[in-house]
Amino acid sequence: MDQRDDCLNHDQEGTRQSSGLYVDVENLHSDGQVMVEKLVEDWPPGVPALTRLTLYVRADQVELWRLWAANRFKDLVVSVKGTQHFSLSSSKNSADIAMATNAMADLILRRVTHVVVFSDDSDFISLYVAIRDEPDVLAEHDEVPFLWVVTDREGSLSTTIRQFFPLDQLYVVPAGSSYSKVVAEAKSTRSGKSGNPSNVAETTWSEMAERILQEIPVGGFKSTDCQAVIKKHWPQHPMAKAGGAAFGSDFKNNIWPVLQTHGVKISEPGKAPIRYEMTAEAKGSMP
Repeated sequence: MDQRDDCLNHDQEGTRQSSGLYVDVENLHSDGQVMVEKLVEDWPPGVPALTRLTLYVRADQVELWRLWAANRFKDLVVSVKGTQHFSLSSSKNSADIAMATNAMADLILRRVTHVVVFSDDSDFISLYVAIRDEPDVLAEHDEVPFLWVVTDREGSLSTTIRQFFPLDQLYVVPAGSSYSKVVAEAKSTRSGKSGNPSNVAETTWSEMAERILQEIPVGGFKSTDCQAVIKKHWPQHPMAKAGGAAFGSDFKNNIWPVLQTHGVKISEPGKAPIRYEMTAEAKGSMP
């Protein structure tokens, strides 16, 4: 019998509990292999044993990663999937969509009972909500069978996650020589105990929006055009250091609603990527 079978948990009805790990390898950059090995070898305590591993990689590297993973993790069911790229100059890919779809399918079909995603991307809150709202997959005591693994790289935890995501369902894998304090810092930020200027409060979003209204000229602009404004006035804020996707998400959720009330518009609604328009009306709304 596989040794991993010996440590599988069972719920009250005797159903075998196991975890599926879904990894956006490109999001981990050149450290992908090391990060995956660290996580598998030092599996989070309290999480059912890992039985399935799915890696999402560049389409032209599928066979290379399959060769590595199948040899390295012989006791796991390994799957390697190629991802679509949206730009030749960007690492943004379709992995988050595929990961969410595959994870939900594995849960519903009972291939696994718990989902673990490994990515510094901020796009998995919707997956957590979908699992939470699916009564047939809830674990014992109505716990959501979901764990989000991030690295300790600077900016890996977006402000949206810091504010709203259940921090007891985050797990940090060190990218460097020591474990990160990102989760502890997030808890401190949320409780308001830290005096760090990166604390996120509603007044800060309004202040940022006002600065953007003052400094972005009339005409079209992208969300990332506003990052220079934030870096100038709030250099220690997480949004000043966030990657393009993380910044865009925080901008849309926290700053855009304020700008919209002042008359800033979306140039072509429904078209991606989103472009905004600084109107004369918006500029005139400032005192």
